[in-house]
Amino acid sequence: MPPLAANPLAFTYVVISVADLDQSLGLWQERFGMELVARRQGTDPGLAQVWGIPPADIIDQALLRTPGMEQGGIHLVRFRVPGAPVRENAAATDLVPKSVDIATRDIQARYDEMIAAGYKFRSPIGKFVTDKVVVREVHMPGPDGVNFVFLEQEGHPEPVSEKGFGVLPQIVAISPDNKLEKAFFEGVMSLKETSYNRFGGPEVEKTIGLPKGAGLDIRIFGDPAYEYGRLEIVQYEGAKSADLYPRARPPARGMLSVTYFVPDVGAILAKATAPDAPKMRAAPVDHGVVTTIFGQSRMISLTSPAGLRIDLVERR
Repeated sequence: MPPLAANPLAFTYVVISVADLDQSLGLWQERFGMELVARRQGTDPGLAQVWGIPPADIIDQALLRTPGMEQGGIHLVRFRVPGAPVRENAAATDLVPKSVDIATRDIQARYDEMIAAGYKFRSPIGKFVTDKVVVREVHMPGPDGVNFVFLEQEGHPEPVSEKGFGVLPQIVAISPDNKLEKAFFEGVMSLKETSYNRFGGPEVEKTIGLPKGAGLDIRIFGDPAYEYGRLEIVQYEGAKSADLYPRARPPARGMLSVTYFVPDVGAILAKATAPDAPKMRAAPVDHGVVTTIFGQSRMISLTSPAGLRIDLVERR
């Protein structure tokens, strides 16, 4: 069963729509070592209502998390007729839920292991320095158009499974205005900004393929005391970005939204509808008490200013 209580500063699940759920379980559960929290085969009328789709459209679901971690899990969903990938033909700078981070223990060994299994990476393992740690990372195109970022923090290992992988310390979403996103996540969601970095210069332009003079504004929101379930919001400054967030809705494949378990959805709804609340992409929606794969709970939905969908499940 899903956890009865949760840390409201960290997301509990990221929703990923897949074409083949059994194949996806082979990757997340067997190769990465995530544990299965719940499996629901068949329809989920309550969740279909929350997502605004016909009741018969959801046909299979699974909730997974890294052993020992209640936050930062994955909610796999298979729709009756899976749509096109959210990130199909997307540029690196396009506005869209972009990638999932996967912590590793001994990243070179994990890299070699994935290569031997037939997976292909975009580049060799690279290294960069943030305001706090040195990180080694490498990107891999994953199933259903989801970008995987395998990483390892030097001197600060994150919790992982027995397979040497940890899912998910954070996800990455692209924003046109990080200051507005910051106002939303701090003012409405009460998340904490755990990291803030700006990158620019010829090396960054070459690595990412940015025009001359462009740069990155990167902010991470979550709980400073908890390793998992964080949001990394990236703004590409001085670069063109197409808005692909409208694609990130059922039954599209790929990363669609994030789900938080919180003690009082009403309190967050009050902040979201206050006169001085940051302007969001869509008006908040109160779904009332619904029965879903999460059990019977009151749920509300928010949409960040950039367009990231956030479902809130009440867990007292």
